Amino acid sequence: MKTAIVAWVLAVLCAAGARAEWVQLEKVTLRSDPSNDGDSFHVTAQGKPCYLRLYFVDAPETQARLQARIAEQAQVFGIQPNHVAKAGKAAADFTRRRLNKPFTVWTEWADAQGDSGEPRFFAFVTDSEGKDLGQELVANGLARVYGAQADHPAGPSRTDQWRILEQRIQAAKSLQLGVWDPKLR
Repeated sequence: MKTAIVAWVLAVLCAAGARAEWVQLEKVTLRSDPSNDGDSFHVTAQGKPCYLRLYFVDAPETQARLQARIAEQAQVFGIQPNHVAKAGKAAADFTRRRLNKPFTVWTEWADAQGDSGEPRFFAFVTDSEGKDLGQELVANGLARVYGAQADHPAGPSRTDQWRILEQRIQAAKSLQLGVWDPKLR
């Protein structure tokens, strides 16, 4: 009975875009969708479809129609605009590989907006190995520290998360990973 109630609440929240208290969703699976990229993707949680956007990170864009975002990201990452989509594809592939097994999502159903017209919600995602997806994207040079922030309900705080991400981005830069690879310059 409890599972049925949780599934019903999830369906209502996903459909309505309502904000609630933090919810932990287990055994979430990635759904294939052409709009999936490194930091935003479609999932199935408790049998219901949902669209998520990671807190704290911004991966390079994959869609050529987003020219203003691509130009901004090229400037921030210090790469040519034509390399943004290549880096974006690498980030999307990384996310797809990390989420190829059921994973955990923490969300409070905060509206992540977007231009698809479909409700999208901010979330923290922990892969099947217990690693934070946003932290892993940054550590591999596939995202910048940017965007909406929140205190993770199970830790770390937003201040600690920011510090962790900044350390990881510096390590990715020094190792020349992802967008920090000199071949993209």
